[in-house]
Amino acid sequence: MNVEKAKVLVLGTFHMAEHEGLYSNKRQTEIEELVSKLVNFKPTKIAVEKVPEDSVFTNEKYRQYKLGTYNLEMNEIFQIGFRLGVRLGHEQIYSVDWMGDADMDYGEIEKWVKVNQPDLFNEIYNDLFVPELTKNKRIIDYYKELNDPIWLNKIHKHYVNIARIGDINNYIGIKWLSWWYKRNLIMFSNLTRLIRSKEDRILFIVGASHPAIVNQFLKESEACEIVQPLSYL
Repeated sequence: MNVEKAKVLVLGTFHMAEHEGLYSNKRQTEIEELVSKLVNFKPTKIAVEKVPEDSVFTNEKYRQYKLGTYNLEMNEIFQIGFRLGVRLGHEQIYSVDWMGDADMDYGEIEKWVKVNQPDLFNEIYNDLFVPELTKNKRIIDYYKELNDPIWLNKIHKHYVNIARIGDINNYIGIKWLSWWYKRNLIMFSNLTRLIRSKEDRILFIVGASHPAIVNQFLKESEACEIVQPLSYL
């Protein structure tokens, strides 16, 4: 017998602050189109890639936006999360991220393997592809690419293989990867804390490198039903 569970949709996103031209009328209309698609999921809670320590600050901005006294900054949390929250009448936005210190930066890991394990570097990095938002590509189509399960699995494979960087008792890759797994485990943990009933429908807006691993934790936990973004995009 199938037991009804709360539903969680993890939406992979790009970081809008890194892109120019998103304030244009064309792009703003496209962002509104994306929000309209997500409204159909009918989330009861919206979670975002912010640490809980920033929750008061984030929700003060959200309150101002609801009052019409805050112009949205170019950030996916505001552009998507705030718009969606207002459309659905939500009282607050939920911060579920964690950002502790890693033993080594990702860039240092990449440099190390390139010099010390060039064959492994080629194996791990040569097929690494990140979709780009081109001038003629619609926002909704870009989100479809970022949430394609095949691409998400390739990104997950990339991160798993970082564990192979280094040698016995010299686990270079794991110096960063252990932080990465901890961060995503905490995101997963914080998401499950938002579940209060089987009627909950939680939307999590997070950078596109995270959905594969967060969904894997959610799947293995059996704490909820995972909803695929493409079914709404």
